[in-house]
Amino acid sequence: MKHRSIFLLIFMLASGSWLVAQHAVWWSGSPPPGNTARDHSVSYGNGFAWQVALGTADSEDVGHDAIAVSSGGYLVVGSSFFYDGYTVTHTNLVLYRLNEEGDLMWEKGYTLDNYKVMNEFKVVEKPNGGFLVAGKLSYGGVGVPRRCILLDFDANGDTLSTRKWTFADMATDDFKLIKSPFDESYFISYQRNYSGTYLTDIVKLDYDLDTISIFVLPNYNFVPKPFGFIYRGGRFDNVYYYYAINFQGEVIDSFPDPHGVYNPSTHNPYAIQSLRNGRNVFFRTVTTSPRVFQMATTTDDGEVLNVNPDCFNGDDIWWYNDAGGWNYSPHEFSDRSICMPYNFYFDWNDNYSIGLVKINSQGQLLGDTAMSRSAGSMMLVKVLEGADGRPVVFGTGENGPLGGPLTGDDIFIAKIESWNPVGVPKVNPTDTQPLRIYPNPIGHTVTVELPQGIAGKLTVTTLTGTVVLSHRVGNSHSFSLNTAGWPRGQLLVSLHTPGGVYTTKLIKNL
Repeated sequence: MKHRSIFLLIFMLASGSWLVAQHAVWWSGSPPPGNTARDHSVSYGNGFAWQVALGTADSEDVGHDAIAVSSGGYLVVGSSFFYDGYTVTHTNLVLYRLNEEGDLMWEKGYTLDNYKVMNEFKVVEKPNGGFLVAGKLSYGGVGVPRRCILLDFDANGDTLSTRKWTFADMATDDFKLIKSPFDESYFISYQRNYSGTYLTDIVKLDYDLDTISIFVLPNYNFVPKPFGFIYRGGRFDNVYYYYAINFQGEVIDSFPDPHGVYNPSTHNPYAIQSLRNGRNVFFRTVTTSPRVFQMATTTDDGEVLNVNPDCFNGDDIWWYNDAGGWNYSPHEFSDRSICMPYNFYFDWNDNYSIGLVKINSQGQLLGDTAMSRSAGSMMLVKVLEGADGRPVVFGTGENGPLGGPLTGDDIFIAKIESWNPVGVPKVNPTDTQPLRIYPNPIGHTVTVELPQGIAGKLTVTTLTGTVVLSHRVGNSHSFSLNTAGWPRGQLLVSLHTPGGVYTTKLIKNL
């Protein structure tokens, strides 16, 4: 059946601006001509549970970042650009708070000293339920100093404090705001280019936003670790090397890229990611025909746990060969599956559309889906996980229902109605994490649960590699261990089996 466009518009007045909830525009019945449905695709026509457009009819509205809030719902950060002809007169930073059903709870706008250019704004949630928002500001023009701004908001979007600092007159890129997964500190980082030399500054802030330390790395590709950072260094014999450094700036370890040889003409690597269980995951695209997606995982000392050289490819997923060069950050879901988001060029609508691919922790393909609007491109920013486990996509839409003075850009956020692979078995929990240890944090005893029939070796190590325990396991499904002599802090527990190595992280407080 040919593609059909179905719109359902619901208007409501909220906080002085219009909120538009719009039904998704999806394929109905079958993919467009020339494309065949894959048996692992989400059923066409399922659409969205809800889709919301945010902004005003008098502005061009751009989505910067969004997060799922721990108390439920979402916080969206965007900018509204107001024009006189083709000239920007002023720009507002805007926060939108939505509940889990996509209803607008509140929105607040902020004028930041008449800055006209706002780039790379990021948001994180604070432990007390408030929010930190940071990004780059400029008045526009060549040679105008750029400024970074850090805004501290309470849970209602009211400003508690504002801090600014000025960059040197040089290009800055890849701005990040990161909440440490290990304590209540934060990281602000940005890459700077001074006369062709690229360096990355990382500022570590404590809970009260006071500066603890400043680090300088030669590469923006890094992940925080309990001991410091792991970052990607240079290439030797066409192999990237990764370096572990402590908070004193000392290199304490290094290891090669688990994918091996890097070919700049065909390999498009992602930034290193850190999973919830402490593993490091390395993704890359091989731009052959068909395109191939690869994945590898390691420990912090570079031990290779898994390499999947063909997680999926352009023959598996009809739109993947047309995916652009954007490497959007993957999102690890609470069930340990990983969602890979993409923008791809869709010639049927002559615009950019959104594709999602779901894989498990071993890189095995679980499902994929695609979504498009005939009215204009949907430029993705990120994907989130809803409270019910369904994906939520967020970005900027062209020719949106709210309109605007130039291209009619609106911010969109939408929850997918279903995410059920068709024609393949649903992933068994043992495929993604067969090793369960509880309680966590642990006390003086811990219970280990394994799948029936699993045999191998269980090891417990510190993050520096010191072996705490090496224990052979037979076909026992559940057993207890005495942890009284184990060191306090974070520990890595690995189960070595003929079918692979599985790792999880423990915290011992006693």
